[in-house]
Amino acid sequence: MAKKYDVIVVGAGMVGSLTGILLANKGMSVALIDKSHGAYPLSIPPAYDARVSAISQYSQSLFKEAGVWQKLDRSRLAPYRNMKVWDGLGCGAVDFESYANGLSELGHLVENAVLCEGLMSKVSETREIDTYFNDTIAQYQCSEDGVNVELDSAMQLDAQLIIAADGALSQLRQQSAFDTVEWDYGHHAIVTTVEIDAPHEDTAWQAFGEEGILAFLPLPSVDGRHYISIVWSVSPQEADSLMALDVSAFCNRLTYAINHKFTALDLTVSRVAIPLRQRHAKQYVKSGIALIGDAAHTIHPLAGQGANLGFADTGELVKVLANAHKRGEALGRLKTLRRYQRARMLDNIAMSASMETFKRVFSTNQPAIVQLRNMGMSLCQNSSFLKKKLVAHAAGLSTKA
Repeated sequence: MAKKYDVIVVGAGMVGSLTGILLANKGMSVALIDKSHGAYPLSIPPAYDARVSAISQYSQSLFKEAGVWQKLDRSRLAPYRNMKVWDGLGCGAVDFESYANGLSELGHLVENAVLCEGLMSKVSETREIDTYFNDTIAQYQCSEDGVNVELDSAMQLDAQLIIAADGALSQLRQQSAFDTVEWDYGHHAIVTTVEIDAPHEDTAWQAFGEEGILAFLPLPSVDGRHYISIVWSVSPQEADSLMALDVSAFCNRLTYAINHKFTALDLTVSRVAIPLRQRHAKQYVKSGIALIGDAAHTIHPLAGQGANLGFADTGELVKVLANAHKRGEALGRLKTLRRYQRARMLDNIAMSASMETFKRVFSTNQPAIVQLRNMGMSLCQNSSFLKKKLVAHAAGLSTKA
């Protein structure tokens, strides 16, 4: 006999687990399925996880609502209060400061493993969530009348709705025949953790220039030593070249790329090169199924907003489903799910288009475009109104809770 739930969530990463917890908090029963073992052992600083996320204030509010933010080790959270952006091929620069916008910080840099460990701790103590780890879906059927799932372990599950939160290469999205628009950015992102010679001043630094698109993201200092996480977006050929360098030579190139604002001393974790691809589902919902997070959309990491878009999906979908649950509506009904799609798709498309435009504008060395982008940065720097709007958007303060 099949075990019955209100919702099945496939994917126990950051977005999927947060969604499951928030739905459970709203009184819904949840099955959380993941092919992994569901454990996220933490490294010991300064060997910080190479994958970090910039958590906006709105995303932080969702983690607090879920009871997860309160559980995180404060020594693993790095608030960033300022952001400095400059063009390495010109004089354009923009400074974003939290205090100038009435904020205590712009956001927090948090290792993905720290977030996942906190989420799993909360999942384990939430009675309304059953976990099915080391398991995958063998077959399923979706309709407005409900979802029937058979796992590889032969478990049978029934629910009103299934949510695909299984990442950029979502098998559930592919099996459900969602069409996507996608293309390669022509960039690989090199990520790692770096020890630097001076305090980062709670500042996120981003440079555009002939060395590619480089983000220096603050991490907690340890015993007077200072660390940052980098996301260095370059062509695939340049990525191969950088990955082939020994640590000393790589640090020298990194110091040059950041215009000697810091000296890169050493790497505390191995480098990873990640191919970047833009992907956006033409629809987020069908009868009985909804896509969220990277399963629905992926963007270039240059603005650090990919994870926050996924968390915003979570916030909106949970709100829609909670309201439907209160009214006794079928959660998998297409009319209900389209409320979520309408609320999120335009924002996600706009962010995707913005990142594509930024990537094209800031990855070229053509003199006319370099001059125009420097003029644009100078205009932004001199406009407190525009900077406040950009800061509010990045912090998620324009997102309806």
